Amino acid sequence: MRVIPLVGLAGLLIAAALPALAQTSPLNASPLNASPMTAVPLGPNPSECEIQAALLGVAGPGCPPLRMQRPAAPPPAVAPPLAAAKPGAFPAQAVAPVAAAPELKAAFRVEFDFNATAIRPESRVILDRVAAVMTAPAAGSARFRVVGHTDAVGGDAANLALSERRALAVVAYLTGHHHIAANRLEASGRGLRELLLPDQPTAAANRRVEIVNLGE
Repeated sequence: MRVIPLVGLAGLLIAAALPALAQTSPLNASPLNASPMTAVPLGPNPSECEIQAALLGVAGPGCPPLRMQRPAAPPPAVAPPLAAAKPGAFPAQAVAPVAAAPELKAAFRVEFDFNATAIRPESRVILDRVAAVMTAPAAGSARFRVVGHTDAVGGDAANLALSERRALAVVAYLTGHHHIAANRLEASGRGLRELLLPDQPTAAANRRVEIVNLGE
């Protein structure tokens, strides 16, 4: 199976499920707003405070007043009207649909060696900060999903396999180097199936690793 390499500068993107990163410091009192289909780039060298705000919703003590706000949960769908019960039958019970809880997740540009799953040193530095956030008291016993994504260069099967292997490599790094409990992490790959920029399928921004806070 031919493996398609992922290349590019390391960086952090707040994913589409998180619509606003509010900085209330005097230097920047206006929040940055992202539409439901876009992400807010935080630059190539995100701080631990920025990562904490992205994955936990709020930065901890000693950080600038950064807060990642969860979007309001969508209202539950209206249940269809019940059909009239036949004589002698038990009446049907309406079941209200449950609205999905909004997620906290961040998308990272993680560089790997060419045609391999070895994480490059510049990306290990960022993953070290991610691990510090995951092991902070504020994270509690929250679980996280690591999801690999690729651009649209190459076939679907090759990209899917590559994204899965690299997500597993990130999980292995976090568990092996930072002793994060394996039951707090899971890995999956989406390949080219969820492009961040569908109108630019080969753009570097599509090549990313997302980390999703699954809660406790």
